[in-house]
This record gives sequence, C-alpha cells and structure tokens, in this order.
Amino acid sequence: MRVDVEPRRAVASSGSPVTLVVTVSNPSELIAGYDVRVLGADPSWVRVDPPDLRLFPGETSAVAVTVTLPEGVPAGDRRFAVQVRDVADASLVAVEEVVLDVPAASRATVTLDPPTVTAGSAAVFSVLVHNAGNTVQHGRVVARDPEARTAFRFTPAQFSLPPGSSVSLALQARAKRPWLGDPVLRPFELRLDGPLAPPPDSPPAAAGVFVQKPRLARGLLGLLGLLLAVTVFAVVITIALSSVVGRSAADRDLALQVAQARQDTTATGTSSLAGSVVDISTGAVVPDVSVEAFGADPAAPLLTTATAEDGTFVLARLPAGDYTLRVSGAGFDETWYPAAPTQADAVPVTVAVDQAVTGLAVVVGGVPATVSGEVEGDDVAGATLTVQMPLDTGALEGVVPTEPGEAPSTSGAEGAVVRSVPIGAEGTFEVPDLPSPGVFDLVVTKEGFASTVQRVDVAAGEDRTGIELALLQGDGSIAGSVTGFDGGIGGATVVATSGQVVVETVTLTQDQVGSFVLRGLPTPGTYTVVVQADGYAPATQNLTLTAGQALTGVAVVLGRDEATLGGRVSVPGGDASGVSVTVTDGALTLQTVTQSTDPVGTWSLSGLRVPSTYTVTFARADLQSQVLSVAVDAFGSVTAGAPAADAVDATMRSARASVFGVVTQPPALDEDAVPVGNVKVTVSSGADERVVWTASTPADQAGYYVVDDLDPGTYTVTFARSGTRATSEIVVLEAAERREIPIELVAPASIGGRVTTSSGGAGGVAVLLYRASEYGTAAGPVRTTTADEDGYYAFDDVDAPENYILEVRVTQDGAVLATSRPLTLEASKHGTVNIRVPAT
Repeated sequence: MRVDVEPRRAVASSGSPVTLVVTVSNPSELIAGYDVRVLGADPSWVRVDPPDLRLFPGETSAVAVTVTLPEGVPAGDRRFAVQVRDVADASLVAVEEVVLDVPAASRATVTLDPPTVTAGSAAVFSVLVHNAGNTVQHGRVVARDPEARTAFRFTPAQFSLPPGSSVSLALQARAKRPWLGDPVLRPFELRLDGPLAPPPDSPPAAAGVFVQKPRLARGLLGLLGLLLAVTVFAVVITIALSSVVGRSAADRDLALQVAQARQDTTATGTSSLAGSVVDISTGAVVPDVSVEAFGADPAAPLLTTATAEDGTFVLARLPAGDYTLRVSGAGFDETWYPAAPTQADAVPVTVAVDQAVTGLAVVVGGVPATVSGEVEGDDVAGATLTVQMPLDTGALEGVVPTEPGEAPSTSGAEGAVVRSVPIGAEGTFEVPDLPSPGVFDLVVTKEGFASTVQRVDVAAGEDRTGIELALLQGDGSIAGSVTGFDGGIGGATVVATSGQVVVETVTLTQDQVGSFVLRGLPTPGTYTVVVQADGYAPATQNLTLTAGQALTGVAVVLGRDEATLGGRVSVPGGDASGVSVTVTDGALTLQTVTQSTDPVGTWSLSGLRVPSTYTVTFARADLQSQVLSVAVDAFGSVTAGAPAADAVDATMRSARASVFGVVTQPPALDEDAVPVGNVKVTVSSGADERVVWTASTPADQAGYYVVDDLDPGTYTVTFARSGTRATSEIVVLEAAERREIPIELVAPASIGGRVTTSSGGAGGVAVLLYRASEYGTAAGPVRTTTADEDGYYAFDDVDAPENYILEVRVTQDGAVLATSRPLTLEASKHGTVNIRVPAT
C-alpha cells in the first residue's frame, strides 16, 4: 500500500480543529481493507472519517483526519503519527509523522486569600498565581495603594511558572497604625508585571483590603460591659433549662412504664415461636407472607402474623402446647412447617412455659409448573426421567437434608427426588405439578446407557416445553475444571470427540466456576477434548477411557489469545513524547509512538500473539536507540525482559555527544601545573565550529570546560592561550558519548635577565616592560618589576608572540637609566635580556 498525508505540518490552536487528508492507494492485485488510526494522541481529540477503507486493486481513496487539541496543551511542536494497517495482514503497517505547531497563549490568574485582613501595623495575605496558559510565565506581582501609605513586600519577589502550575506568594502589607479612632480601610490592587503581563489599562488581577485597627478603640469599655451582661444571662438560662430537662426525662420514663403495663394486660401466654420463610427456588427470604399458628383446634388459627422485610417472623404470647404452622401468600402455594403440603403432613412444634423456640425454617414454593419434552437416542424405551431438586444450590443448600430415594451418585447429580416418570418408545415425557419457581435437574437413566443430566430453571406456573435430552450409548464421563490467569473460566465450551461421537458442554459460571462434566461417553475409547473461551487461546487434550470409567480431576489451563505490552519512556531532563516504539517477533511487527499528553511518554500495543518473544525498539532522531527482548507466556504475562506486561519501560539518553575536562599549565618553567582559566577551547569538524573558554571562577571550577550537543563524528579540539603554543587533539565521538579530554599546556612565555653597572649588579632599580609598538607613546608599560639585590629580574606568563622593549629606571616614575634593544618573543619561549647601566 502507499500512504500520503497532507499537510505534514500545521498550526493547531486549542479548540480549533485541524483537518489532515490521508490518501491510501492499493497497488496489489487483491481487494484490500485498511484501518486508519492516529497514534500519540488522545482518542477524544481525533475524528477519522471513515475509519476504515475497502479498496479494489489500483484504487485510491482519501480519509479525513480531524484533530482538535483541548485547552491547556503546551505550546510548541506536538508530534503525532498516522497509522494505516492492512486488515488482512497485520504486518503491513505504514506510519507517517505529522507535526502540529501549538502557538503560545499566555493566561495567568491571581487569587488573594483572604481578600480582607484586620490587623495592627502589618497584615499578611496569601497570593496564589496560576498559569492557565500553555507557555512558561515569567514575572512578578505588584501591589498598588491609591493613597500610597502602605508598603508591600512579596516573598518570593519573582516567579517562573510552567504551564498548568501554580505558586504561592506571601504578601506583607505594612502601614503606620493610628492611636485612636475607628478602623482605617486601606484598599489595594494586585497586577501582574513581566513580559507576558496584560496591558496597563486592563482590570486588576485581584483586589484586597487591609483593615487597620487603632491602638485604643473607643468601644472597648462598652464591649466589656456587654460581655458581663451576656455571662449573667447565660447562667440564668442554664439553670432554667436544667430543671426543664430533668422534668422531661421523668415524664418520658413514666410514659414507657404506662405503655408496658397496657401491653402486659393483653398477654395470653409466655411462650413464643420464631423463624424465617425462604423461597425454595432462589433461597431468598420471603417478606409479607402470612404465618399462622394452629393449636388444639386445627381449623382456627390461634395467632397470625406476617414476615418482616428480612423474611423473619415472631409468634409471641403463646400458651404452652403443640402447634402447627401454616404459611400462605400471593403467588405461593400453601405450605405447612417445615415443607409439607397439608396439615396432616406438618411437623408439630412443642413449646413449654416461658420457652422461646427459634430457628424455624419454612420453605415455600410457587404455583405448580410443568416441564415436557423428548428424550433422543437409539433405544429410549424403558428409560426413566427423574426430576431432582439439587442440594448444591438454592434454598436446599444446607437447609433440607438428603431424603431417601436420592438419585445415585453415578448419575452425576445429587438432590432430593421430586418425581420420576417412565419414558416410552416415542421418547416424549411430561412432568406436571412441580413446585415453582425452582431449579431442577432432569436425569435420564437406563441400564447399560450413560445417564444424562440437564438443569432447568422454571418460573412460577411456567409450562416449559421443547426440552431435549440425549440418551447416549455410553457409561463413561470426564470431569474437571478450566482455569485461566484470573482463576476459573465460566462459559467455556468443552467438546469431546471420538469418531462419530461428539459430546459438548459448557463450564459452570457460578458456584464452582470453571468446572465441567462430559457424560454419556461410550467406553472404552479415546477422546479429543477441545476447550475454547472468548479472549483465550484454545487448548486440546487427548484422554483415554477404560470400560465404565468416570475420569475426574482433568485440569485445563487456557492462556490468552493475544497480549498487550505497554510502558513508559523517560528522558532525563527532556521530553519523552514522540518516541517510536516497534514491537516484532519476526513474523508480526507493530508500531506506535509515545504520548505527548499526560502521562507523557507512555505507550501501549495490543494484538500480540502468545506465547512469543518480542524485540522492542525505542527510537527518536535526537536520542540513542534502545532495544529490549521481552518474553511473553501463554497468559500474556512477561517472563523475561521486563517486570510486567504494562511495565516495559525504557530510559533513553541523548544521541548527542560532549567533551569536557580541565586545562592545566605550569606558571613558569620547572614549576608544577595548576588549573588555568580563560583558555580558548575550539571544537571543529569541517565548517562547524564551537568555541568555549575555561572557567576562572569559582576557584574549585578553575580550568574546567564542557562542550555539549555534538553530533557523532570526528572533531579537532584545540586549546589556545596567549603566551603559550596552541595544543590540538583529534577525537572520534560516538552517540551519547561523554569524552573527557584533560590537557596540560606548556609553560607560557617569559623574559628575564640581569641589570648591571660597572661595579656589579644594580639592585633595587625598576624594570619596565613595553610593547615595542607602543614604546614612546602615551601607552604605559604592560608589566613592571624591581630587580633584586644582585640585579636579577623576571617577567613570567607574558603574551607571545610579541615584540618588547625593556627600560631601567631609578624608580618606576624616576629617570631612565638604560633601554634594551627590541626583543622578539615567541610563544612558550624564554627571552633573556641583560641590561648594562652606563656610568654617569
């Protein structure tokens, strides 16, 4: 495929949509489908119309990609990538980069908290400055007092705010405090000052008031008197209210005693019955149904009550004796305790004097239901259909004990038998009068055949038809569980195949989630069991059954059908957005770029096959590429190369190189080298040249230099200082390399000699050093020294190459005694000039 994007660069202001036209061509000889995505941008910013294409051979079509940046996106270049992927072949991916230039928009807010402060000589306010724009805000806050009587001080005085950040300033307002009178209002306003400040005629950013109290207020004595009056009044009110509260508590206790006495006069007994009513189908409590207690007269209830919201009931004030309990209500069949259809079948409850019998559980069901259907098989005549109420779920779980007649465990179902019906040659069946609503197991059994169990859930009074049950020529079974990375997998399809025999089931979605049983398998035989579930890779096992074998404990573990890798790229001190991330295992290659919005530098790629080992490559033009090898197992979990599938992180370094070091030089011949400042360091490669100077201050940094941001390549590094021969070195820099180049320069140029007279050394005379080109002009000497007692002098570290003339005087401002011939001094050379003072 061929992909082109126009424009490649555009200006995008926040809230203003920018439309890019993506042109896709299909050069193949087949019809191809493509989907178009934008990488590195929040999906809510992007609209792709249409998001997918279907192109005939040789056809070209265009897709409109509209990007709308939200408010607050930082100014500068934002790099996105338009990805076009072949739907049929995921390895065919084209990625084109687009740059959106976000212009700078300055906007800052100032909040004064609190806006008013009452104080004496000084008041303290808190000023919060928030940069609501998309560029860095530099400046300060200034306060203006119309009367010019208040002094203001901000701490800190200036600020520099990145986009979206805030800074808190402490504002102290100070003014001369009055001695007497009313409080003085000193209003002021706050304005922003700086390169991005609003125009002077714009409204102030915030305003406040400093309320200054006098030292002696006129109302002080009045306030003290008022406070005394309020205190006396409060004491009086407290005493009065204490009396009223005492009388109210006594009246309340008296009322309770009267109500209890009235209630006791109506009591007819001292015993009670309590329990709860439960729905047989769901196990849920049943509120608002009638519960009646029958004593000696079976036709008339002695006491009636109704269940509460939690299904409980209490029959109180009963005389001692034997009672039968009846429960009835709308939508439920009449039931006698504990689950009997008639009073004759009910279990009596005996209570003694003052006894409270609790924990009575009555199980009720709805209007009878009917189930009907057909049993399919080669020879269904003589089979039996047993309807069971399962004991492993619903209301009977742990409540109703197992009754005689329970289906044998070989059937694969355990429960209380409700009804059994024979199956004729035609295979049809009908079971009426089932308690409903309810959950039932329909178990088909026949000697020599594998039993079949099907669970049905019938509503109240439902007539369920069309139920199909299979009677298989087999007595084997396979039971086990299907698990994944998060535990049991419910709803997975389990299919066992052996020749023409195909048996299918699904794993449970509740209780023992993920468990399954394949019944009715002809034995002996070998079966291929295939397990499949949405979001997981299928699994296959080959299992062999002996005659009549019930194989249990089969464990099937499903892995993911695909994996997702993601992580975060960080660039110390830099922006980690726009980094290209390529994930490949040789056959499949996917690509994306890191986000430029919060969280900046994150990335994610889905649709990766498992298990596999992937090579993850991070690249950007200005950064050093980084490659990771990540192994992913069948569950989509990373086993090597990263801590987790969502933590494939990378810390990238700049691809630019740098050189640094310390330049030293001996002050004079035969002396130890020391760091020296103001050395010119030139780094050149062809026409490109960078120049820096070694530091001279502070003392611990003297002689240090660094040259950053160099492209990889070959460079000539030259060190030059006046009076010294230049020193050069050729270096080859690799990407992200930091090369230390310490250099020791040769000693600088110097001049020395002896001043003599006819009688020997002329000690104490002044020796002046002039540039030859400036001698005799108004220019003074470049250096001055005094000869020692033997007439010797020395000038160290002088500029060279240069021409010099030396002059000898009695004193620095005295008469000239002698002058030397011109001296040509080369760099790093020592010139010897002996001067003889003529006799006078």
